[in-house]
Amino acid sequence: MIHNLVEYFLPEQEFYLDKIVYNRLPQHTGNSEYSLKCKDTVQVVLEDNGIRITVERILRFEPEEVFELAISFGAVLKFNDKKKQDHQWKDIDLSKEFIENGGFVIDNLMNRISLLVSQITSSFGQTPIVLPPSLMTKNI
Repeated sequence: MIHNLVEYFLPEQEFYLDKIVYNRLPQHTGNSEYSLKCKDTVQVVLEDNGIRITVERILRFEPEEVFELAISFGAVLKFNDKKKQDHQWKDIDLSKEFIENGGFVIDNLMNRISLLVSQITSSFGQTPIVLPPSLMTKNI
């Protein structure tokens, strides 16, 4: 585990919206009680001079009605040339490392995702769904 992960990257970070998918689903059961399921995933791809990290949040209801929503944001981080050679990056589970020690970039991505979830869910006349801007390790 790399405790000081932030030191291996330059402070400049490039953020981008990767994907938004919103599907309004028909309501068949007339059920008034639904369970919201939230799943977050982190994908990290090693590039020549840095990494590309993508965080995705997927929201679904049980029973499968109302809507489903998936939002992903990404960031590009460039290696700090002075520290890059300290590790064999291709041999490291980078997704796990960033989940455990990547708050310096994941927090920013999750803030953006949480904001969009609220804005999108409120735009359809519903009470906005406001979720914590942190990775969900379990379904809520």
